[in-house]
Amino acid sequence: MTCPRDTDLSAYVDHMMKPPERARFNGHLQACPICQQRLDDMTALGTSLRALPSPQLGFDLAAQWNDRLHTQPLGRRPARAGAGWRGWMPVGLAGLTTGLALVSGLWLGGLMLGGLMLGGAAASVSGGALVRVFDPIPPGGLCAAAEICRLPKGMP
Repeated sequence: MTCPRDTDLSAYVDHMMKPPERARFNGHLQACPICQQRLDDMTALGTSLRALPSPQLGFDLAAQWNDRLHTQPLGRRPARAGAGWRGWMPVGLAGLTTGLALVSGLWLGGLMLGGLMLGGAAASVSGGALVRVFDPIPPGGLCAAAEICRLPKGMP
């Protein structure tokens, strides 16, 4: 048997081992002086700890804490987490972000439907020209050969 861990020694000192395991452990302790010394030290430590005086408070601490926990100070409401304008800040930021996304979507949708504003005047762009934005080569782009860019040869 290999030398036991401290937790096993502690279980032996506290009589928490089952009888067969305790008998096997006794056999090891008889043959191992190192474990016997560790067991003696642990037993002496337990005896010393039990010999320490137990201080008496002289009052019921649990009752005092219960009284303090269950009474609220007068004229003061309990603070809640996130109270005040700082509590609404994440909601305000989310609303602002959502609003900006909605306005951007409406503006881009307006551009796609032909309501393009240039210099304050409305310019009309045909729907076919707007769809050309999604072509493999955008309008004004260069292509070395129509086959490379996957453009039909007859396309302007």
